[in-house]
Amino acid sequence: MRGDGDHTERMSGTPTERKWAEIRFHPTHAAEIPAWIRERSRRLAALLADDHTRFAASAAAVLRRLDLSGSRLTVMTCDDRFSVLFANWAASCDRHGIEVRATTLVFPTDERARDRVESLGFVTHFDDQSLFLREIQPSWKYGDNTWPGYMHHQNWVIAEVLGCGVDVLFQDVDLVWRHDPVPELQAQAARGADVQVMYDGPNSRFQPLYANSGFMYFRNTPKVRLFWAEVCANHEWVSYYRSQQEPLNVLLAAHAHRGLDVRVLDEDRFTNGHRYCGGRTPPDDPWVIHVSWTEDLAMKLERYEANNLWYLDEPVPREPVASPAAITPAAPPRHDDPAAGEHGLAAGQHLDGGELLRRLVQIGRERDQLADRITAMQRSASWRVTVPSRRSHRP
Repeated sequence: MRGDGDHTERMSGTPTERKWAEIRFHPTHAAEIPAWIRERSRRLAALLADDHTRFAASAAAVLRRLDLSGSRLTVMTCDDRFSVLFANWAASCDRHGIEVRATTLVFPTDERARDRVESLGFVTHFDDQSLFLREIQPSWKYGDNTWPGYMHHQNWVIAEVLGCGVDVLFQDVDLVWRHDPVPELQAQAARGADVQVMYDGPNSRFQPLYANSGFMYFRNTPKVRLFWAEVCANHEWVSYYRSQQEPLNVLLAAHAHRGLDVRVLDEDRFTNGHRYCGGRTPPDDPWVIHVSWTEDLAMKLERYEANNLWYLDEPVPREPVASPAAITPAAPPRHDDPAAGEHGLAAGQHLDGGELLRRLVQIGRERDQLADRITAMQRSASWRVTVPSRRSHRP
């Protein structure tokens, strides 16, 4: 059924206009996540626990610099390379007369990002003692080896701000605001919405809610904090799938079945990147635009320019498509790395067009099948998620 207002669909255990994929719950064993992934996830969790201790000590001073009269903060994180997209978001807000500086808290992951964000008049929290931030490396492509580190940090950021007792609007930096979305989001929260999410688009990986993790509004309630604590307790899934969004959708759906009020926002007002590619028609008057469904920063910048979404006075920068991997030899994949498998090509091996297409189609099918077979959630109070283990590959 439609949620309150015209811009959401409610998903809290009942059928909706958007068709749900079937969800089956089983009190079963966990998936066979490689031991090295579990160990790395435990290490990152320990480092983030140290970061929590320092943030808790400084949070009061940080919050005093912000306007908490509305009991809500907009929260973001970015590194130096992506800070130009943060600047463009700020410029879009300025152009449309939307005041955001007093209610926005940014968690930069490096000093140069901190300096740029603060130069624009925003409050930041940058932990120069964080071993976690020193350990994570720049991500050059969606889903690459270093991508999960940023997703762990994103989950941690949301948990920390929820712990401050305010509602949280978390968003990626690759957004444009043309109309202030906060009054609508707060109105929905006042009518009972626990979590509001942007619709990601028709991507079978993210069934059944198709929620995009780059724009989420959290009402600060015990149910929401419990839900997000479970997200953070399953960090190994982020590393296993090299995606935060896949396990998030599973957990979000499971908690929705238990009574969490989850609402998917109207894609004509809260518009994700799928509407700007694939021959689809963009909406006439979007409030929020997420430049997602892009592989890397270079593609994002092209999408900004092609759709008149660039608000900075400086021209759209030209980001090199090649990553450092093109210059620095990458370490060979581990035999139990989720990306390593029978579809990999040996160095110097070439395929003709037909064989390459066949392999790409097969890879896509197996990837979708893997996502579609996620049937519940792991480590919950009463159930665990059942997922297929990846094939064992021997070196």
